[in-house]
Amino acid sequence: MREKHEPELIAAGKRGDTAAISELFERHYPSSLSVARRILRSDEESQDAVQSAYLSAFRHLHSFRGDAAFKTWITRIVTNHCLMRLRQPWRRWIDFDTLAVNGGSSKLTSPEPTPEASASCREIATALAAATASLPKPLLDVFQLYAFAGLSLRQVAAAMGLTLPAAKSRLFRANARMRKRLEPVWLSMRGATARRNSPDPRACEVLGEAA
Repeated sequence: MREKHEPELIAAGKRGDTAAISELFERHYPSSLSVARRILRSDEESQDAVQSAYLSAFRHLHSFRGDAAFKTWITRIVTNHCLMRLRQPWRRWIDFDTLAVNGGSSKLTSPEPTPEASASCREIATALAAATASLPKPLLDVFQLYAFAGLSLRQVAAAMGLTLPAAKSRLFRANARMRKRLEPVWLSMRGATARRNSPDPRACEVLGEAA
């Protein structure tokens, strides 16, 4: 039997063909799960996030216009679902700096920080979410795929249909915008830490390339 090309599967899926939807799921689930694991660092959470993302994606499959590859589209949805989980109140300690520097390979721990550190983390998380949301879509796509999904710049360029210099340019501009939005919060947190004379001046990290 001839293997269907992806555009055929997508078209059939939009018509409600469950077999086509299952095929799309089977083709992309492994890579989506890998993306989720790089962000959440938990197999159980990653599986839940990917399943939730795919349910949402297939409910809105009609909105997929084919401007980018299906893999890019579904990766963006999976990434967004993972980011929503990272913003949950119980996640009080997130090493965003390592996340960016290592291209998505991060350590996310919860070593019971002090109330002051928890407040700082919440402030940073809120500022980070707002700064990310403020990025124009072309910059946001590159930034999320690189900083959160853990793709290399070459992989981002290939996924987005960009040249490598174009991907680098978009990431540079995204980082510049993030830095500008986050700098006041970061300086405020540093000042508060200095006033407390804390031995740990970076109780809660923020994206190293954006701070």
